[in-house]
Amino acid sequence: MPIYEYEPNGWTCFMCDGKVEVLQGIHDPALEFCPTCGNEVRKVISRASIKIDSSVSADSAAKKGFSTFRKLEKGKYEKIAGEGPDIISQ
Repeated sequence: MPIYEYEPNGWTCFMCDGKVEVLQGIHDPALEFCPTCGNEVRKVISRASIKIDSSVSADSAAKKGFSTFRKLEKGKYEKIAGEGPDIISQ
């Protein structure tokens, strides 16, 4: 189940520290009131986090148009597969 963020709707709440996170089902309706303080809230858009369970090989990624690099040392990367420069250094 996803975690949704809510913030006070037009005011500052010192009890909730500006935002509250709620674990909800994807089809559950948005909350109208904060579960902590009971004041009116609105759902905010936040970053998404996606976990992929299977690993992808460098050759498979290259076939899809991605380049894969391996870290050689601090600030230096070597290309394993795909297009692009052979070495990237900062």
